[in-house]
Amino acid sequence: MRYFVVTTFFVLTLSILVWLTLDFESNKHSNDLDCHNANETISKSHQQYLSNYGWNIKTKRSTCKKVIDYYPEFINTLKSGGLNLEPYNRTGKEAVITTYTLKEKQRNRDKLSAIIYEIDGKLVGGHGELENWVPGIFSLDDKKRLIEHGILSK
Repeated sequence: MRYFVVTTFFVLTLSILVWLTLDFESNKHSNDLDCHNANETISKSHQQYLSNYGWNIKTKRSTCKKVIDYYPEFINTLKSGGLNLEPYNRTGKEAVITTYTLKEKQRNRDKLSAIIYEIDGKLVGGHGELENWVPGIFSLDDKKRLIEHGILSK
């Protein structure tokens, strides 16, 4: 019983530390100084990129400029969402990060977002985010799987 309690405590503590790290990186991403709300037009290349995965843009939420300087845990989380920023991490490269609200909704009616990264004027990829999930990141090509698992409405 004693080993079970110690192991449980260790696993919970480690999980909380990883979550706090990911949450901190996510907040750094969204609280950049060089961000602005988007009242501008939606990029045709972004619209086409998301359309290729079956997603539809509802509104453009924000555009930020950020030097890619993420912790390895956050890089791995983004990789799980289909976005590999490792070649750009800690190189001084600045990304233009655009966030869109998607027309598609979760079954519980929460929002879905798509985040697209451009570096040196080139679209390098993106990922999706589920509102109220931690970390909530998914690959943009996971639409069918999200519907099959009952997360998205058809």
